[in-house]
Amino acid sequence: MTAYIGILEKEPGTLWGVWFPDLPGCIAAAETADATVEQAGEALAQWIAVAQEDGQPVAPPRTIEALRADGDVAEALAAGHVAILVRPPVDELDLDADQIRAIDAVAERRGLSRRALVREIVLSKIAG
Repeated sequence: MTAYIGILEKEPGTLWGVWFPDLPGCIAAAETADATVEQAGEALAQWIAVAQEDGQPVAPPRTIEALRADGDVAEALAAGHVAILVRPPVDELDLDADQIRAIDAVAERRGLSRRALVREIVLSKIAG
């Protein structure tokens, strides 16, 4: 799966956030940098899925060299924010889009990521 460069940032008094210069509106935010990075892959996958469902083109990722020439990215990097490489999670369960949406809806209601929900369910079933 294609990887995109995201900008990981934290301003005083705010959550950690990641935004993707190549995918306007694609963001993730959480209390910690680690949680934000974990959520970034899922946000990326969901953004791409919605764009494809809507028939919108998905921009290919630019290189870090090309992104450094982007004014917003250059400003973020100059302010000390960090460029990170993010890949959408791979669906190894062979689920269709409707099944993924159902899982995501349950995960959101429970305040969990897709990965955390599936992990919780699997461990619960194993424990019996």
